[in-house]
Amino acid sequence: MTRELHNDIKNLISHFETVLMATSSSEGEPEISYSPYSIVDGQLHVFLSDLALHTGNLKSNPRASLLFIENEQDAEQLHARRRVTFSATAELIDRKSDHFRTVMTVMESRFGDIMPLLESLPDFHLFAMRTDSAVLVKGFADAHTVECEGFPEP
Repeated sequence: MTRELHNDIKNLISHFETVLMATSSSEGEPEISYSPYSIVDGQLHVFLSDLALHTGNLKSNPRASLLFIENEQDAEQLHARRRVTFSATAELIDRKSDHFRTVMTVMESRFGDIMPLLESLPDFHLFAMRTDSAVLVKGFADAHTVECEGFPEP
């Protein structure tokens, strides 16, 4: 990824605390939702409840599409909102691992006192999203497909 595209993606993502996630069930049924996220060691992490459809989807089919899109009120043209879509694969992170502890510490600093409460609930699971490619749309006729092996750190 060129430095300019990398910086454009980093700048766009930096405006968000949540990510839109498209997943599908083991039967192929689509589901779109969102989640707060943190980026640690080049991986986007989400902490999800079993009550959410996307959690079961990621457990049975780890492929996902992740979208960050410019807010409507900030767009010069609604048909060409700036956005980046990542193709990703989810990996369930073991609660007993050092990586789990590191990510939860970052999430607590990012999202506050709700995180220890959510962490105490056994139906919540931490997923690391590993990306392999992204499509950055900067405007009309200004789209770029890039290979990427990680998310830009904030």
